[in-house]
Amino acid sequence: MSSVAEDIEQMQAQIQKYGSITQFGVRIQSISGPGGQNGGAGYINNSTGGRVQGGTMIASWQVGNWGDTMTIVPNPG
Repeated sequence: MSSVAEDIEQMQAQIQKYGSITQFGVRIQSISGPGGQNGGAGYINNSTGGRVQGGTMIASWQVGNWGDTMTIVPNPG
């Protein structure tokens, strides 16, 4: 069973290997944990203390399936 921390490690490994990850046209070059979990959804935002693209973005995904389900949107605050 996957965890949010494992998903974040996989994201970071892909960024290290390829220089970025791209989801639905949004290119991300930096992700750091920690993330949070709400039911089957993982997320990184200000409340988790993690950062996506220097804190300018937030991410959410289905735990264990981030490659197909991750959504990245601008951080509103």
